[in-house]
Amino acid sequence: MKSKMIKLLSILPITIAANVSANNFADVKLTHIKPEKSGAQWIRTKQFTPMYPVDLAMKGITGCGIFKVTVDKNGKTDNVELIRSIPKKVIYKPAKKVINKWKWQNISGQPNATEEKLIRLDFCMGGKTETEAKAICAEQANLECNV
Repeated sequence: MKSKMIKLLSILPITIAANVSANNFADVKLTHIKPEKSGAQWIRTKQFTPMYPVDLAMKGITGCGIFKVTVDKNGKTDNVELIRSIPKKVIYKPAKKVINKWKWQNISGQPNATEEKLIRLDFCMGGKTETEAKAICAEQANLECNV
């Protein structure tokens, strides 16, 4: 009887944690600062919401970051530099990992050239639905991203 009770108590926190996290949606919002998306030479080949970095999600970390991204003349991410973020420096490594996976396509009709981009990524959590999470993230993206 005692061993069954101990097993139950060891499983209970996992069950509670799973239920809490199942009702908490996350979203990532990408904003093109410079050049604006319409004036860019290079755009991401897959235009979908960037993945929320697993390490940030597991820790419940939300925030924003402004990054300078260099796309080389072959359409590869050459460099990712953190300009500023909230919380400071915590989101750089996970965000850089996501940005480095992006593939780029020249849509300008001009010969391939290196392009520097200034982008903002907002990492948001909250809401009981995906729609609520997107609304929270849209609101957050209107706030300043500096300390």
